[in-house]
Amino acid sequence: MTNDILLIAFDIASPAMLGWLLAAAAPLLIHLWSRRRYREMPWAAMRFLLAAVRSSRRRMRLEQWLLLAVRTLLVVLVVLAVAEPIFERGMILLGAAERVHRVLVVDGSYSMAYIPTDTSRFERAKELAALIVEESPQGDGFTLVLLSDPPRVVIGNPVFERGEFVEELQRLQLLHTSADLPRTLSAVEEVLAAARREHPRLTRQEVYFLTDLGRVGWTPPAEPTAAADFRRCSKRLADSAALVIIDVGQAAENVAVTGVGSAAPFATVAEDVEIQADLRNFGRQSRGRQPVELFVDGRRVAQQQVELAADGEAAATFSYRFDTPGDHVVELRSEGDGLDVDNHRWLAVAVKPYLRVLCVNGKPSGEAFRGATDYLFYALSPRAGDTDRALIHPEVVPESALMELDLSRYDCVVLANVAQFTSSEARLLQTYLKRGGGLIFFLGDRVLADRYNRELGEGQGGVGLLPAKLETVVEESQYRLDPLEYRHPIVQEFRGQERAGLLTTPVEKYYRLSVPKDSPTKVALALGNGDPLVVESPLYQGRVILVGTSADASWTRMPVWPSYVPVVQELVAYAVGGQIEQKNLRVGQSLGATFATVTGEAPLTIQGPTGRSEPVRMRTEGDYSSWSYADTSISGAYAVQFGEPVSRTQWFAVNVATAESDLAQFTADEFRSEVWPDVPFIHQTTWAAMDEPPVTAAMRSSPLPKTLLYAALGLLILETFLARRFGYHAP
Repeated sequence: MTNDILLIAFDIASPAMLGWLLAAAAPLLIHLWSRRRYREMPWAAMRFLLAAVRSSRRRMRLEQWLLLAVRTLLVVLVVLAVAEPIFERGMILLGAAERVHRVLVVDGSYSMAYIPTDTSRFERAKELAALIVEESPQGDGFTLVLLSDPPRVVIGNPVFERGEFVEELQRLQLLHTSADLPRTLSAVEEVLAAARREHPRLTRQEVYFLTDLGRVGWTPPAEPTAAADFRRCSKRLADSAALVIIDVGQAAENVAVTGVGSAAPFATVAEDVEIQADLRNFGRQSRGRQPVELFVDGRRVAQQQVELAADGEAAATFSYRFDTPGDHVVELRSEGDGLDVDNHRWLAVAVKPYLRVLCVNGKPSGEAFRGATDYLFYALSPRAGDTDRALIHPEVVPESALMELDLSRYDCVVLANVAQFTSSEARLLQTYLKRGGGLIFFLGDRVLADRYNRELGEGQGGVGLLPAKLETVVEESQYRLDPLEYRHPIVQEFRGQERAGLLTTPVEKYYRLSVPKDSPTKVALALGNGDPLVVESPLYQGRVILVGTSADASWTRMPVWPSYVPVVQELVAYAVGGQIEQKNLRVGQSLGATFATVTGEAPLTIQGPTGRSEPVRMRTEGDYSSWSYADTSISGAYAVQFGEPVSRTQWFAVNVATAESDLAQFTADEFRSEVWPDVPFIHQTTWAAMDEPPVTAAMRSSPLPKTLLYAALGLLILETFLARRFGYHAP
């Protein structure tokens, strides 16, 4: 038998209401007032009445005191019920109840979309968050933060109305992003600091993380400085608030479509397009005959089955020919697990009748194969007499015609041995890149390096189009090219084809190219002495390629070498390939494009995967207009719809970053040692006990106020009964 003594802690949630206890004195004052003395006038019959009164005086006095006690207690009970007394186990508390600020951090990364039975982890987390709010005492404040990338402060100022908070909680939507833990902790810290300033009566802070504890989202930063900042922020948070982790996850198997792409950098109606889907099994069980389906514009056109080993990868390849030009949406789908978000992957494909390439000739000549673009023309269109089957339709113009052309009609512009560019021409090329075009520069004997660097390069007055700075002309013959292990896509087709002539191409003259440090410029092909020969860089929505030698035979024998045709076509294909990238993005990246002003005058709306349409405003600059759209937190196909006079639809594809598809989790011990080794926190697992109320460190609400009101109602009925009985019974 225990010797512990259970003390009842009495506390008041609304101490200001206790002032109304003075009203309990009203029945006593009325009683005393009613006892004031009157002048006594004796008369004969009075003696008999007084004798009867004396015999029942004691009984009447007891009845009056009983009524007085009932009425006084009635007032006390009503006042206490409104003041909300709280009973706690422990010592007797003095003063007002401790008000708590509860920050509910709901994990919104897409691993929370996993459905183990009939409800997703995200919905379970919302149910539990609502339960925490409903079980909290009156007067506590609540804020809501979504753990995502980037984090979202849904309710930043503490809300005291529970119904209002729960309504906002129910509207919370899962995003198809990962989790940015460091920025989320910083956001929570800011929310707590603001609440302490604006609501000082919230004397205690608690932070609840409702999450599946996925390793991808909860692993601290690897970079030392970022890791140190993360640890400091975590400790500050633990010093200012009680941290509670509610783990709603469990072991799970998952298969994801991790990639989708086309082998060709562009698609035309003239040829079949090879489409490949990459799959990965993140689970420990093998998946035999895993189905993979190909959908084009919402219609299933093919299906395959692949074998997936445990923690293994596989690929499914489809061949498809588009019947009509224009934008098409390709979807690769592989279903059969509890996480549907990563079972789909989309590809937006702009199908063209053919590619239009503009060749700007900087050195025209009346003799065959003496001009700067003569070899280029035939390399781009080997089937000169069969234009119906040609994938590329080149067009040659002199450099003087550049400003007269509408460059938006061309998929790629090749500038060969153009001497110099005016500032107007430089801005024209810059706008063309903003539209997603591809630029290729071939140099030569007419090129003025200082004008190139001034107008096209970085620095004052330049538009920053060149991926490298032009230095001096080198006249030392090189008889070997270095493909740099064939790492770059431009030369990847030559891997294993050493006899194709690429490696032995002689170069007599070239411009030495200086690649800026810390720039996105990549060297695709180098000379035997290590100097870059072909460099490229992404810029705006397009790509720029710079070739350090000529496109004709004046500086190199490359145009008469067997590798020339495939090299030129790979250059064009890679330059145009940037247009595919701008239509296929990751969740969180902004959509956008630049058009001619006539297109920009058309009304524009965007319809996302959820079916919701939203108007978008165009920004006009000179002859071109642009638009951007940043709300891409949901994966899927986005339709960009232009009204009159354009009346057309463009498609964009937004896909998840599949790192979050790995559903591996931290256990409580692993989390304590690897994530928060020096941070105190409470770990709770409530997945299997959702019917039980959550355990909190704050005082729990008490049913006492309702009990007091029921007691007051009972006393009111008792008082009515006693008053009637005592007033009408016979003496």
